[in-house]
Amino acid sequence: MRKNIALGIFGLLVAFGLVLGAGANFRDYNADRSVHWNIVTDDTELIDLTPIQPYAYINDGGVLVVDISPDNKNWPGYGNGLSPNSEYNFDEVFEVSNDLWEENMSIVVRITSDNPVIQFYGADMDVHDSTTGATVYASNMAKSDVCFVVNNGDAVKVGMDFTVGNDAPNTTQSASVHIEAYRLGTEPSDLSGKCGQ
Repeated sequence: MRKNIALGIFGLLVAFGLVLGAGANFRDYNADRSVHWNIVTDDTELIDLTPIQPYAYINDGGVLVVDISPDNKNWPGYGNGLSPNSEYNFDEVFEVSNDLWEENMSIVVRITSDNPVIQFYGADMDVHDSTTGATVYASNMAKSDVCFVVNNGDAVKVGMDFTVGNDAPNTTQSASVHIEAYRLGTEPSDLSGKCGQ
């Protein structure tokens, strides 16, 4: 009888441990990205940033670099940078993919820039203004705070708009770009219904 009670208690403890141990570990993903025009990427993160254009590449340190200068290893000798008093638009600079989250899990991604001369848009009409929800699909609509939904196995291509003021030659602009990803339905309330959900 004692043996059966001890086995019963042990069985309950094992069952309780399995129930607690089998729970999913969901976390929101937040990552600070920095720019020289560069964006930090980390292959162990839950979103994947992939360069698309020749002026965007991943360097030896795992950084997604957007380099519009003669230092760009993909474009040696093809230009020295951006002209003063001009605006440059690149439709597909990098993409954000959702290949690393669990199957059938969509994510909401928000990208912000702390420098108003660097803005984002999506030529495929899947990037939205984070404050109004309006689709920003052309460079003249670009915003420094955008968001979008990425379904599992999909990718969203992000364009960038660079507005160069009356900067003197050899001036270098820098910015911090912040990228956050949330499981669909867990995004902050200020993004609800504004990102294509």
